[in-house]
Amino acid sequence: MRIAGVVIGVVAMVGVAAAAENRVDEAGRLERLGVGVGWVNVRTELRVPTKGWSRTASLSGTQGVRMTAEGGKKTWKGSLGQRDGAAVAVEQSVSDEGAKVVFDVKAAGEREGEIEGVFFEVRLPAGEFAGGTMNAGGQVMKVPTTLPAERVLGSGAWEKLRIEDEKGNVAVCVEVPPGMMVNVTDNRKWEDWFIVSVGMHKGSLVKGQSVGGVVRVWAEGQVDVEPAKVVVDGGRVRYRMMGMGGNYCFGIDSPVAKFTMENLRVATSRTEMSLRAWEPVNVGGEGLGNDYREFAKTDVVRSRLRQEFELMGELTRKKIPFTTSIWRMPGWMTEAASERDAAKRRIPESKWGDVLQSVGSYLVYAKEKYGAEPDYFSFNEPDIGIDILFTAEEHRDAIKRFGERFEKLGLRTKLILGDVANARGTDQYCLPTANDAAAMKYVGAVAFHSWNGASAQQYAAWGDLAERLKKPLFVNEAGVDPSAWRGATYRFFSYAVRDMVHYQELLLHARPQSVIYWEFTGDYSLMAGEDSRGNVVTERFCLQKHWCNLTPAGSEALGVTCDNRGVLATVFRGAAGYTVHLANPKWGRSVVVEGLPGDVKELKVVRTGKGEMFKGLGVVKVEGGRVRVELPRESLTTLTTMQ
Repeated sequence: MRIAGVVIGVVAMVGVAAAAENRVDEAGRLERLGVGVGWVNVRTELRVPTKGWSRTASLSGTQGVRMTAEGGKKTWKGSLGQRDGAAVAVEQSVSDEGAKVVFDVKAAGEREGEIEGVFFEVRLPAGEFAGGTMNAGGQVMKVPTTLPAERVLGSGAWEKLRIEDEKGNVAVCVEVPPGMMVNVTDNRKWEDWFIVSVGMHKGSLVKGQSVGGVVRVWAEGQVDVEPAKVVVDGGRVRYRMMGMGGNYCFGIDSPVAKFTMENLRVATSRTEMSLRAWEPVNVGGEGLGNDYREFAKTDVVRSRLRQEFELMGELTRKKIPFTTSIWRMPGWMTEAASERDAAKRRIPESKWGDVLQSVGSYLVYAKEKYGAEPDYFSFNEPDIGIDILFTAEEHRDAIKRFGERFEKLGLRTKLILGDVANARGTDQYCLPTANDAAAMKYVGAVAFHSWNGASAQQYAAWGDLAERLKKPLFVNEAGVDPSAWRGATYRFFSYAVRDMVHYQELLLHARPQSVIYWEFTGDYSLMAGEDSRGNVVTERFCLQKHWCNLTPAGSEALGVTCDNRGVLATVFRGAAGYTVHLANPKWGRSVVVEGLPGDVKELKVVRTGKGEMFKGLGVVKVEGGRVRVELPRESLTTLTTMQ
């Protein structure tokens, strides 16, 4: 069956590119629609949200979904819902109908409870369709180039939609059953998608009630196949790169953690401060002063706490700068932020003395007993409460409190400003601290997490903030999908391609000094198995090897332009070498790189693609500051002088 993942190739003998085909991933989501010799990255999802959209169950994000194949059809079946609420039995069959991908969706009430309904989504990349046109049931509308005030672009019982890119080269068509309501929304506030949402059913389903319908999706037109030209501007230094690294927070006892530490040049990192293990019950608070003996009783052989301290000691000995962050605190230190959401916790004023004592004693103990001293300290995603919630003003005040305490204890650990959940407008969260000189003297770096990506302008706002404050900018959690753990979709090759694009966009627009991947452990594992044998490395691991091992630590990020948005190029120059990363997330094309320095006469070529793991391809000669290379489909090619 064509949707099983047949790849586009190049027939070398005759130089003719094979036609691309539609592809559906292992979780039942459309990944791309073939068009000409290329494709457009259109995705689908089947969702059952709770009342109020506070939580959403999806076909790809639910464990226990089963897939069967028969003839030219694949079918996914499972139960979507929440353990404490409604559940809906769903079945999605996928087949080809010429160039169309046909989704036959059935849903039935399984356990009663309040839900918003059952929705089938078609997601179009906003970067490719912004500025285009949408024809919805004969009504033609302009697709906005920037995020509008009203995110709903259109709504109606349309049986067919056609959304065309700005140049009119490629269009995506969606065919919907009669009578179903369709909403088209601009989701760029949260992620880079336009979403066509088909309401299979609105409201709750009683037990046994069945709904469903057939949605057809296809693409029309021709993709660009022109060669790309990359021009390096060696006279323009955009920022300095401390280095690349990974989080060692959860799953630190896994063989994967050991393997990444030994096989990647980890230049920066982040760990968890497990206060729930350090002080599970109140052992005395301020009355103990600097005496950590009562706390240290929880540091026992083979405990999580012991592993944590030993890891921090290893990072310190290897002179790898790292942040230690708090996710969860012992329940006695906190209270629920609201009756509605007990998962988000606040620190009541009456507990601040205990909190400062606990964190301070942890850091002093780590320093004195394990030689471990974090460079930075933060609360994980305090803007949304994962798990400790601070307002922007509370975040500022917490920085002052901890900064004063660390200074009093003689610790060199500085505070992270931000460490927020995403980069989309969240730089504003940092402003109360940024405008307070008393707080800023304790801040060592500015940081955000990059889940679900952001626009070039939103990334740039973070770089601008860090430059204004004269502090380094860290991406403390680099990742594309915070929900990928649910269906282990991070194991798919398509996730690796998204990672590749994500990193290049961060480096091009945010201007970070440190990028720390989520994670270098068994959590979101970079390995195909839970052991450390060399034969289980994945494309995702090899991409990290490009970033960590071939980007010179302490290097300068140089100015670079590319005349084709299908290719993303970044360039780094440092004492250890000169490196050009060329990411091609689309179909194969050639690229010319110009403006290379005169003293670089040849460059080693290393490539990672589907089934091609950090493959050395020899050297290419540089003539007149110019080199030409072929970029295979969905690949990262690095040209470097690094050893």
